[in-house]
Amino acid sequence: MTERVAACGWPRGTAVSGAGRLSAVMPMLLLAVCLLFFGCSAENPGDGEEAPERAEPENALAGNGLEYAGGFSINEFAGFRTLDVRAGVHGNDGLLSYLLLDPGQPVPEGYDDHIVVRTPVERVAVFSTTHIGFIDLLECTDRIIGVARPEFVNTTSVQERIQDGQITEIGMPFSPNLEVILELDPDLIIATALPPARRTEYNAIIDAGIPVVVVSEWLESSPLGRAEWVKLYAALFGKEQLAHEKFSRIREAYHGLQARTRDVADRPSVISGLPRKDAWFVPGGDSYVAALLRDAGASYHWSDLKTTGSIKMDIEPVYQVALDADFWLNPGTVLNLDELLSNDLRFRDFSSVQNGRVYNNNRLLNPAGGNAYWEFGVVQPERILKDLIMILHPDIAEREGFQDDSLTFYHLID
Repeated sequence: MTERVAACGWPRGTAVSGAGRLSAVMPMLLLAVCLLFFGCSAENPGDGEEAPERAEPENALAGNGLEYAGGFSINEFAGFRTLDVRAGVHGNDGLLSYLLLDPGQPVPEGYDDHIVVRTPVERVAVFSTTHIGFIDLLECTDRIIGVARPEFVNTTSVQERIQDGQITEIGMPFSPNLEVILELDPDLIIATALPPARRTEYNAIIDAGIPVVVVSEWLESSPLGRAEWVKLYAALFGKEQLAHEKFSRIREAYHGLQARTRDVADRPSVISGLPRKDAWFVPGGDSYVAALLRDAGASYHWSDLKTTGSIKMDIEPVYQVALDADFWLNPGTVLNLDELLSNDLRFRDFSSVQNGRVYNNNRLLNPAGGNAYWEFGVVQPERILKDLIMILHPDIAEREGFQDDSLTFYHLID
């Protein structure tokens, strides 16, 4: 049974099961006047109604122990927890509020505006392979029953379950296969934040009686901030202690590698990305990519551009910087030098090309093109950082004794 947001006109505690959900959902969509991503608030009830007073539970625990992630918060009270996710894109905060309850536990007074998720989740469907990476770190891939684009999956245990017919394709985030999803009847769907124009796709699933938790780890600019979203997954799957232990090891490994380059004098210059249609999108100075480069001991030309996203630039000014850059990283999806030069023969003039210093992060591709970098690299940034240090500072790698290790995600483009 899945509760719905009472303030939106969804009767809490009502559920439609089996194939009956499909016929019930269409008229309900016409009544969905409250979009999921803008939330419905108990402070703004319908005409003539008074908002119920939210009970303040005793023994509320302060905070949630997050060190790096800023996109979500978990607050623990006596007997229940709340989860808030900031899933906004394009400047919209898009705060989503969830109530994490045990099976059969009643909804506390004053929390009818929260989407109820019964935990621990035993049957989950996901819309991104990145979600699989987090779930795999928590050793819960046996709970996955649905994925989008199964051919892109790299995680071995999930591949095996797909081949055995234990995992079903559920469509894409912008076009979910509602009939299949209703037939699967998962406890929860984990989805990625969508632009406002596409948000009603998730509403259709919620209206059918299945909760959707939206995650937006990709909005974090810190590598450890993205990885710390494993604690959100842990709250859903009942794996808090395991998440704490594993994230602590990831953090310690990352900081240990970071310390090795902190005082390095020689910082090789790096460019990133690949131009398309007369534009080159360069990572901003406060972006995830720039943070990895900084922590790996690189010099990044656009580090002073204080933005967390990418910046669209004309090719020519980037070209002038690229001519003398020591390394070129992440050049799109190219796998070899011929493919790279087919985009623009002028790339032959780049110092990085002439000196054999072009590396891409697509070493681990499956036959369909699914890239493990985005599947489990996000939740294990210390492995990405180690790759970058081995590439940019082989002297440090030799001094620290990992010069003979194989790169995990990166490979030389030759």
